[in-house]
Amino acid sequence: VAVAGEIDLAVSDDLRRALDEELRFKPSALIADLSAVTFCDSSGFTVLVQIRAKAEQAGVPFIMVTQERALLRPMALLGLDAVFIVHPTLDSARDMLTR
Repeated sequence: VAVAGEIDLAVSDDLRRALDEELRFKPSALIADLSAVTFCDSSGFTVLVQIRAKAEQAGVPFIMVTQERALLRPMALLGLDAVFIVHPTLDSARDMLTR
């Protein structure tokens, strides 16, 4: 799922629905490409944490793709960098899955 722009209260429910929809298909992995996201508030991080938990329960790896400081810095401050699998590029995320 590719996401761009800002993730805030106005769009976090849409993000949740999109990721939930993908999980219903029982994919071999769920990749959230956040490389074009410029801002994420607490509602967005809440959605990502909840989806990660749902994916884990379903046995589906949840991988985030980003190099954006706007995401990486808050994740580190909140300790979420220890919770999420984050790759800098979509190719590196895909490569990890094929190993």
